[in-house]
Amino acid sequence: MNLIKTLTISYYIGMALIVIGILFQLNDVEYAAYILALGLIPFLGVRLYNMLNGKFENRRLHSILVVSALALLAATIGIFLNKGYWIIGVLITATLDLYVSFRKFTR
Repeated sequence: MNLIKTLTISYYIGMALIVIGILFQLNDVEYAAYILALGLIPFLGVRLYNMLNGKFENRRLHSILVVSALALLAATIGIFLNKGYWIIGVLITATLDLYVSFRKFTR
């Protein structure tokens, strides 16, 4: 299996774990933060890899995606600290990802 396929699979597994972690947090499951943190590892890793190894023309979009992942990291820390404002980090992540989805990546 080549590297791109491996990164894609790990990215989607990470995204699924993030969604599960957020849904568990909304339902007050006690291990939701651990699932969210476990999903954040490949999520942030792949976004950093894309920023460092992507085309120069796409660097701005990849930088926005890394900031989005860091906002999700802040939300995860907020969950671990039992703060109620963790949802703001999730909303920032969703807003930035929505913004980037309307931009064009050059191939």
